[in-house]
Amino acid sequence: HDEFVVGILALHSFWYEEARDHFIQAQGLDSAFGMAYWGEAMTYDNAFRTAQGDENEELGTAVVARMDQLDFEGKLKWTEREQGYANAVRWRFAATPFEVRRRDYAEAMEQLSLRYPEDDEATVFAALALMALPGFDKENPLHTVTVASRFEEIYERNREHPGVLHYLIHAYDTETFALMGLRQARRYAEIAPASSHALHMPSHIFRLLGMWSEVAASNEDAYQASVRWQERTGRPLHTRDFHALDWLLDAYLRLSRFEDAKRLMDELDKIELEIRRRGEEWGEFPDIAGQLREYYRGAVPGG
Repeated sequence: HDEFVVGILALHSFWYEEARDHFIQAQGLDSAFGMAYWGEAMTYDNAFRTAQGDENEELGTAVVARMDQLDFEGKLKWTEREQGYANAVRWRFAATPFEVRRRDYAEAMEQLSLRYPEDDEATVFAALALMALPGFDKENPLHTVTVASRFEEIYERNREHPGVLHYLIHAYDTETFALMGLRQARRYAEIAPASSHALHMPSHIFRLLGMWSEVAASNEDAYQASVRWQERTGRPLHTRDFHALDWLLDAYLRLSRFEDAKRLMDELDKIELEIRRRGEEWGEFPDIAGQLREYYRGAVPGG
């Protein structure tokens, strides 16, 4: 089930589209592999962004419904532990209010991690579920230490687990804990060089520590990785990582690298012309490009 493993690695980097591609390929290779459907459903759960009424909620619910139908027909195979993951994702996309779904899913993953303490994945997903709870506040040291301690325990044994590295950066993404996250920031991008988000995330820590050259380098790599992915998969231009471009522009301006900042503006112009030439969907590109241009004009002398 190599496709499934690659999907999990992508999932841990919030590379949802890539993860989904691999989980669906895993289903095609073995239609009875239940965890491939669990994985596909999980690609619609962005722990920090998905909200009530989000389209992803409907899409995730649809995947779980398809999984349940196949399971009811006896077409899926599960181990007892895998059934625990399946039951948890059922809670995540249950027909209940959004906050209730989050809490029920977190509780289900917590119980699974306690039942299988040797399963690092269960522990990682359980701790991430705690971070996704509506009341979690990374500015609250008690909240941060509670979840970070679980990731840190695994980090001591496995310093290359992409989920542990990624989620610790999120946990330490405050002025209080930024120095703690510098260890993971320096390592995460090295183990997931194809993921634009993995390349971008270290800059959260670098930014808090005023390491602007490192912020620029991280986001240069992140944007270029997204370009390669967009071209490799044949997706539309608006799927590139313009969040990384936003951070890159900010870093260039803070470093007074005005020529590099102007180059980014030229890049936006080229993309706009190419989207128009291809007749592609615009996505969120017009809004993002407008914000970046406005920021540039306000920050650059004579811009």
